[in-house]
Amino acid sequence: MKPCSRLIAALFLIAAVGSTLAAGEAPAPVPAKPAAAIATPDQVVERGLAALVRLQNQDGGFGDSAVTALVGMALLSGGHTPTRGRYREASAKALRQVMAVQDRASGYLGGGTGNMYAHGFATLYLAECYGMAPEANLRRALDAATDLIHRAQNQEGGWRYQPAPVDADLSVTICQIMALRAAWNVAVGGTETQEVIAKAVAYVRGCANGDGSFSYMRNQGGGGGWGTQGGDGIPRAAAGSMCLIGAGVTESSDRTLGPALRFVRKFFPEHLSGSRNHYFWYGQYYAAQAMFHSPDPEDWKRYWAAAWPVIVRQQGSDGLWTQGEGGGPAYATAMALIILQIPNNYLPIFQR
Repeated sequence: MKPCSRLIAALFLIAAVGSTLAAGEAPAPVPAKPAAAIATPDQVVERGLAALVRLQNQDGGFGDSAVTALVGMALLSGGHTPTRGRYREASAKALRQVMAVQDRASGYLGGGTGNMYAHGFATLYLAECYGMAPEANLRRALDAATDLIHRAQNQEGGWRYQPAPVDADLSVTICQIMALRAAWNVAVGGTETQEVIAKAVAYVRGCANGDGSFSYMRNQGGGGGWGTQGGDGIPRAAAGSMCLIGAGVTESSDRTLGPALRFVRKFFPEHLSGSRNHYFWYGQYYAAQAMFHSPDPEDWKRYWAAAWPVIVRQQGSDGLWTQGEGGGPAYATAMALIILQIPNNYLPIFQR
């Protein structure tokens, strides 16, 4: 199976309700390096970016549009835009590849082995590129991608795998909200985007269980099922938290955000530890963002102190990260580098 196909399979599985895992199926924790071998975050990032660029295909891609977009955001997070920085050429090629796969008639970026996950991540990436270096062709691609998200929203306010307003799940919905928020930040979509986001946030709230965890689909009820409790619940709780923050909800007293942040605070170390690291990178990608943007500044301090040594220890001698949910080294390395570079505050969507 190709790396991009493995990523899509992993994303499909991320929120399956009621799944059970037999003992021993959880990924084995990566052996820790001796404390003396741990480099600084900056050194780790430099090695990781150099290794990541070496994975780039001749056409500029790193897999499907989701993986290429995530790699592109890892480069942007280090200040390597399509027009400046040491890796500007690799960044420019990645952007051209994402734009090249867009269906001109519909604006869809998730064709081939992708789906609305790929479209959402790719749209987010286009918005971040446009915010850092506006260009006419990029604006047209971003407009078309945003319009497709508008059209594909279903009556409940959510999205699912296909670019059609049929059904919805929390994970895909959050991906579209973050893309729309990034587009709105750079003045794409206007009032219609605000209305679509408001309806989507209502869907996310409808998936909340009250204890800070989230169900995969609306009206499924709380508590039961794989992926809602303890460290297993971090991917959706963290994504739900960041989705609300990204949509403008910033008060810890909020009836959904408050419990969700408390859930992330309590259980992210368990998820981070590797003993229950289902969908490790997806969960930590959103946990890092949620803690960075939390109304309580201590959340980020606690998260960073716990997370960066764990992530650093997982880097291979070749500069890559390979442990993860099946997306291959480009996916895992991009996620690790995005997390490690959040304090740079370069990406508009991550800025406080």
